[in-house]
Amino acid sequence: MTAVERITFEQGRPLRSADLTDLFRSLDRGLADHVRSAHHCRGVLIGLEPGLRTTPRRTVTVTPGIAATADGDLLVLAEPHTLVPGDAPVTVVLRAVGTGPRARPWLLGPHTPAEPGTDVVLGRLAPGSTTVETTGLRPVAQRPGTTQLLTGRLSQATARLAGTQLCWSATVSLPSELAATPTVIASLDGPPPVAAITTTIAVSDIDLDRGSFTLLIRHGRRSDENPLLSPVTKATVDIVWTAVVDVPPVGAGPAPPVTATTETVALPDERTETLTVDEPTAPLPSVSRPAFFEHQVLAAADLMELVHAERALRELHHWTLHGWGISRGIEVTGEVGSPSVTVTPGYALDAVGRELLLIRPVELGVPAVAGEPDGASDPDGKPEEFRLVLRWTEDDEAAVHTRQGDGASSGAVRLDNDPTLQWLPEKAVRIGFDLELAIVHVRDCTLTASPDTSSRRPLRVSPHVAAGVTTPGRTEWTLVKTEGGSVTGLRTEIDSGSGGFTGSPTYLVRLEGHRETTLPSPEEGDAVLDGTPYVESSATDSLVVVVPLHSGVTATAPGPAGPTASVQLNPASLLNDDLPALVGDTLQWSVAWVGVES
Repeated sequence: MTAVERITFEQGRPLRSADLTDLFRSLDRGLADHVRSAHHCRGVLIGLEPGLRTTPRRTVTVTPGIAATADGDLLVLAEPHTLVPGDAPVTVVLRAVGTGPRARPWLLGPHTPAEPGTDVVLGRLAPGSTTVETTGLRPVAQRPGTTQLLTGRLSQATARLAGTQLCWSATVSLPSELAATPTVIASLDGPPPVAAITTTIAVSDIDLDRGSFTLLIRHGRRSDENPLLSPVTKATVDIVWTAVVDVPPVGAGPAPPVTATTETVALPDERTETLTVDEPTAPLPSVSRPAFFEHQVLAAADLMELVHAERALRELHHWTLHGWGISRGIEVTGEVGSPSVTVTPGYALDAVGRELLLIRPVELGVPAVAGEPDGASDPDGKPEEFRLVLRWTEDDEAAVHTRQGDGASSGAVRLDNDPTLQWLPEKAVRIGFDLELAIVHVRDCTLTASPDTSSRRPLRVSPHVAAGVTTPGRTEWTLVKTEGGSVTGLRTEIDSGSGGFTGSPTYLVRLEGHRETTLPSPEEGDAVLDGTPYVESSATDSLVVVVPLHSGVTATAPGPAGPTASVQLNPASLLNDDLPALVGDTLQWSVAWVGVES
């Protein structure tokens, strides 16, 4: 963690070049600490695909893109680059130019290691190879802002079930439209049925079109009991599920034309060579910063270039790590017959990370749709539909504030940062750049219905996921007993405070450790201790896990020279006061847990 200084300026104090450098260096440090600690992000975020060309000569190409270093710095390669490898093996890395964030690829020889905190490895090229090897070398950073998280709960007592007493299934409808096929995880929420020895849950038939998936639940029973007499279906089985959806990233705009790029490249032996290649230029903003020297006369363009570079870096952070949509507020209301709508303050991001901050309520008149051409309104006519959008205000549209200079001079010193509210027909909306707030229907310059806000796109807040595992040999187990004193399972309390949750997460648990053990009397043979763990209770910083131990007989596969053997499952001779020491010290039982907070 680096210290972030607060820079202040005093009236009448001469401004030095070091003051400007310190000001923006502190902003860079704060952003890097945020990326590293809040996003835990490292690796390639967008683009940066290494390739190999063999004609007219052997060259390594790297496409434009963005990456995050282990130190949290964002590196931006704004244009395609071409490198000329030698005959030795080389590693392709992305490294900052100066203090960054502008970066460029480098070729490192076999005896030059990549800097772990500041370099992002893109691939490796061996002599004679026809491709750049990236598997296991090119880290692709997870983009939390493009992850959609859904959680739910299913009860056997209320679900529509299909199947038998020991095996049943239920179809779960997802409550929201999904952008991609989800990964679904399900586990028991509460104890399994008393009559079941084990309970397993399988997820199948994930259907993106219908927005549903199927849970298949199997209950294990003693092999010497008649399953037709099982009372499993009379018990309540609760299941919690989590669906994680990786949302495809949104394009930043139309593809730019192909341009010729001239690049002076460094070879591994420190020679240089100039090449001209045709590659498409990525739509990434410039993040080049001006340099300053003492006694320099600062022009307005110098400061504007510096501010634009810092703003571009912040926007790239939003674009790559947060996605786009409405974060909070910006609600649209209006009554039937009203000539206007009201938009509340709020905050949003567009598809390229620009901040849309509405700081005050706005009352906006609806489009002036008067009626029929002859002026006579048709009360039965179909009203016209419009979309209210919020978009970035371009510089030539913004309100300009001016200030007097020396003598009679004056000039612009600030542009208003207010976003633009605009009515558009559906076909004119640019997805990602025009953020839809509401759909309205207008006739005679008034609303014919309340604004429809179903087209709003919320900014997907990154789900908070944390995981942990208790220490084998140091996990404290206690007995679970009936009122009569019979042992029915084990219980442990887990500290999940390291997860940093602020609400009530959904916990998923798994039992770790050995299952096989020997009975007290050697002639009794071996036994298995096992059960389906579930979360008995949970809080923000803790959870209680119970492992029920139902007794039964389990069969093993027949041996090559004998009939099927059987092993006792959770025999009564082991369910005593010595059980916590047996599973904790000898079998090394521990619990792996995952907490998901949406």
